[in-house]
Amino acid sequence: MSRRKKKLDRKKNLSPTKIPPATRNAALDTLRGLAILLMIVDHVAWLYFDQPIQPTSIRFVTRLSMPLFCVLTGYFALRSSDTNWARLGQVLLAAIVVNFAYFTLYGRLEILASLLVCYLLIAACKAWFMVAALAFLLFPWDVSAAVFDYPISAVATCMAVGGIQRKWGWQIGLSMAVLISLSLLALRGWQGDFRIVSQPTVYVLIFLPLASGLLAVGTLRPAWSLRGLAWIGRYPLSVYVGQYFVLLAANRI
Repeated sequence: MSRRKKKLDRKKNLSPTKIPPATRNAALDTLRGLAILLMIVDHVAWLYFDQPIQPTSIRFVTRLSMPLFCVLTGYFALRSSDTNWARLGQVLLAAIVVNFAYFTLYGRLEILASLLVCYLLIAACKAWFMVAALAFLLFPWDVSAAVFDYPISAVATCMAVGGIQRKWGWQIGLSMAVLISLSLLALRGWQGDFRIVSQPTVYVLIFLPLASGLLAVGTLRPAWSLRGLAWIGRYPLSVYVGQYFVLLAANRI
């Protein structure tokens, strides 16, 4: 074989077209689907059965949905230094559509509005956003708690843990999540209640280590999936917006 032909073969082998395309992580899709399913169960229990959020209610278990969805969102949002403007636009549109109905009915902004604010902070701060893992300590001064179902400080904490897990590995992310939960439990013992973070927001942060642990499993076992949940996880915003209008419309009939 001539030297020229060998050189052409080497270039061909190094061609970008030879690089296999990135595949979706089916396990993370499944976990996003699980988070959305738990949110739907929570909304049904609230709208149709008037269930309170307390340890004896199904709505205590469904508290996992928020930290799980947020750590996954942070994991993907902080995967590169470039802002995903397309995703930001999708969250903006979904937040407007849902909150047009939700705020009109309940006088508060639901979680998509909190996620939108955090996306904007990520666009502005890039990797520095991961400092927000300590944002829960600012909760007593978080004025967003007056109008947001989930205060910015709580949502930012969960998303930052997901970003930390992406950048430094599941061990660091899970350790941070456990540290946050232990800090809240220590503050409870010191103060006698959860004054630093009000209920039911505190339940969300207590479930943060489990959410971080599930994210770790999803990154370590990317091929694991449940078909129905994985499908929901591929279209989380569409399913979430759709279920809100179905449940709200049915509840008003």
